[in-house]
Amino acid sequence: MLFRSASGITANISARVVASNRRTLAFGLVSAAGSIGTMFTAPIAAWFLNHEGWRAGLWAFLILALAMLPAAFVGSRADRLPNTGANDRDLTLGAALGEAGRHGGYVVMSIAFFVCGLQLVFLTTHLPTYLAQCGMDASYSALALMLIGGFNILSSWLFGWLGDRYPKRLLLGGIYILRSIAVALFFLFPPTPLSVILFGAVMGTLWLGVIPLVNGLVVQIFGLRFLSTLTGIAFLSHQAGSFLGAWGGGYLYDLMGSYDLAWKIGVLIGLIAGTAQLLMNDRPTERVLAAAD
Repeated sequence: MLFRSASGITANISARVVASNRRTLAFGLVSAAGSIGTMFTAPIAAWFLNHEGWRAGLWAFLILALAMLPAAFVGSRADRLPNTGANDRDLTLGAALGEAGRHGGYVVMSIAFFVCGLQLVFLTTHLPTYLAQCGMDASYSALALMLIGGFNILSSWLFGWLGDRYPKRLLLGGIYILRSIAVALFFLFPPTPLSVILFGAVMGTLWLGVIPLVNGLVVQIFGLRFLSTLTGIAFLSHQAGSFLGAWGGGYLYDLMGSYDLAWKIGVLIGLIAGTAQLLMNDRPTERVLAAAD
């Protein structure tokens, strides 16, 4: 979650230091790098907890955070680079928020991002319980989450690369629809070792590839000036969905004794969100169009 919170800031830096026709790829590479870091830090944290205790682990991650500071200072120099145009320099925060609120495509994208958070956190929170309920060994839950993390590295790069070549709204809508279909197929049948492995690989491929596409759409529609702010607002919607996915899935499980209704709701709204995303208005604002002329 911390990595995704910082994605708007890192996207802003990436967007300023690469050519415009490679921005979405840059967003994807940054997202992939964050996933690689997650894969390394998770076993490190587990080792400290098992051998040295949580205090030693806390100190280790504090040292790691301090080691990141020089890179942060270097990255901050990107603010000195010119923005997309003179029209952006005169844009105020209030005007940017008003512009975003009036853009139907941005509103649709933010609502769809809510559904994205709901689906992802429902899975990470409740998949282990579901597999245990089905009589599967706990190691398969860990294996599924590991596969999701591993394949997410590839998907972040892949969708960043595709986003520079094809309409981002179509790719984003396709991810939501394919993800919903994958969830439906997995929960419709009793899980097996093979289905867990395939599900983890498929979901990892459709996991955080949305991040470079969302960042790329914001730049495409509104330009660079308030990229971090506008992606942050969309991410706030994502986090609200994450809360509902974790809490709502547990509530429905306690109420009904199964996850049947929870996953069906997640699939239904995922298909609706994906379809709306496919049809969203991704036309740049008049201000951005004027600056491009």
